[in-house]
Amino acid sequence: MNVIKEELIEKLAESTPTEFKIVVMPHFCIDSSVRYEDNCKSFIRKFKNIAGRGGGNIIVKQSLLRGGKAANCASALLSLGVRTYLITRTDEIGYKLLEYFFKGKDADLSYVSKDGELASSTAIELRGTNVMLSDPGSLSQFGPECLTEKEEKLIREADLVCVSDWGLNKKGTELAEHVFGIVKEEKEGKTFFDPGDPSPKEGDVEEEIERMVSRILSEGLVDIISVNEDEVKRYGKKDNLSRAINHLRQVVRVDLHTEDYVRTFYKDRETGEIPAFDIQPKRLTGAGDAWNAGDIFGEIIGLSDDLRLMLANAVAAYYISDPEGKHPTRRDLMKFLDGASLKSIQSRI
Repeated sequence: MNVIKEELIEKLAESTPTEFKIVVMPHFCIDSSVRYEDNCKSFIRKFKNIAGRGGGNIIVKQSLLRGGKAANCASALLSLGVRTYLITRTDEIGYKLLEYFFKGKDADLSYVSKDGELASSTAIELRGTNVMLSDPGSLSQFGPECLTEKEEKLIREADLVCVSDWGLNKKGTELAEHVFGIVKEEKEGKTFFDPGDPSPKEGDVEEEIERMVSRILSEGLVDIISVNEDEVKRYGKKDNLSRAINHLRQVVRVDLHTEDYVRTFYKDRETGEIPAFDIQPKRLTGAGDAWNAGDIFGEIIGLSDDLRLMLANAVAAYYISDPEGKHPTRRDLMKFLDGASLKSIQSRI
């Protein structure tokens, strides 16, 4: 693995990402991060005790952050030097906050609409897990009709287009089908899909998953799907992780990220396990979005699978361990890789 790290550092030094154009959509929200320094059982016990006596305080650490898969991924890609465009809807306050969060990143926010509703999320971070309380705002109804001719032109010109948060969007299937269809018509760019947790879908969740799989994945509209262990079981429609991956990989490249390791599965081949970095996390929220940015970055600059996966791990590890929650530049990553150590892992597949 040290050889891979050394080669990755060389590739980062040689990379020229400004020649590429990436589009990410559609979710931006304001995250209120609530960090509780113990586990879920402790939090629930304390919550019940306080509620039982009529109310009171639980002491936590709180912060206001940029949120939403698309906005977080865009921020990380911009830090890496990639020309990245965020397509989203918010309100005037949300737009001002987005300007603040993207300050110094040379971001083009001309594709951000200010005629929508502000989305917000409260992330309760417990030891080993996090729970999201989300108000999706305009994201809940972000369909193809929300796209302007200017935005569709941008999508046609992009080297890669990422659609995320299908689970929070009532029109998520229609949006992904339309956007990825545009990309495939041009036969130039790549499509990257991070559907997220399907649980927020209203009605029959399994029926919604089946509809998405049949209309988007099975139709060959997605080149890459980014999923964690729980998500791959849901979208692969199997309880067993290995069987779920084998089912899903028949129609799309699966980039699987877990807490301990990552792997890529193609239809006819797969990578070995690339271990995560052994760091002390300061936060959990946004780790997957940073990982996606690294994965996308490695994809567009043409890294081998092992290098791309280690890069994605490094971007996520740097972000969740940085005291200020900053996304890394390429120089930051090179320094991080030079001194970082890897976890010991035990295969679960």
